[in-house]
Amino acid sequence: MKPTACSALLLLLFSMASGTLAAQSRRGYGRPSQHSTEPSFVVGFAPISLLTRSGKFNVRGEWGYAPNKSLSITVGVPRRSKLPDWMANDIEVDENGTVTTTDYRALSVIVENRFYFGEKEKYPRGFYLAPYARYHRLWLTHATVQPEPVEEIRITGAVAGIGGGGAAGWQFGIGDHVTIDMTFIGIDFKWFRGTITYANSNPDNDVEAFRAKVEDAVKDIPLVGKKLTPEVNGNEIKVHTPGWVLPGYRFNLTVGYNF
Repeated sequence: MKPTACSALLLLLFSMASGTLAAQSRRGYGRPSQHSTEPSFVVGFAPISLLTRSGKFNVRGEWGYAPNKSLSITVGVPRRSKLPDWMANDIEVDENGTVTTTDYRALSVIVENRFYFGEKEKYPRGFYLAPYARYHRLWLTHATVQPEPVEEIRITGAVAGIGGGGAAGWQFGIGDHVTIDMTFIGIDFKWFRGTITYANSNPDNDVEAFRAKVEDAVKDIPLVGKKLTPEVNGNEIKVHTPGWVLPGYRFNLTVGYNF
């Protein structure tokens, strides 16, 4: 090979190598590629949960472990809340001085594996479908205190359930780091079971007579009323609900920050 041809070949190889290194440098220090496999993380909260009587405050974390795939976990942190109006009032005081109060709290954990159908840049975005598993627990304390004679009737209940379903939603970005995530439909089925306890502080209270009143009350509960049998335990009456399956729907809107 002549010296001129060798020089031209070496010059061509050097130009190709320089172009490749420059492109890699731009990808490494500039904006990530749309098909980058680097993991991304989003953390956020649901502002609607602070405005409604849900008994919890929702926070969410999302890990984009692969292009267009992520693992999302939403936790409903329990907080004291008023009961929804259709269930009961929060505090009542009648003309005799009797005070009635309620304390409502909830805990939920939702784990979903999301499949996005949009292009990935710094975070998963676009339309997604997600199968998910769900755990839900509700607490309720309803207390009535009368002044003369002093007597307190306390009703406490806890209902918990697990289930699974599927959701569809959309996530988009505002600027470089802020994300808006909306699960606009989520349908699932949950298996629930719980315990309700009735207690009276009056030592002269006829527990057996009160038990009969409880039986009459629980019979009117739809679906499971006929299966409930109150049990006397000291000055308390407990009702254990059987397990039953209920359908559920969820909507969620979270504001997040992408890392």
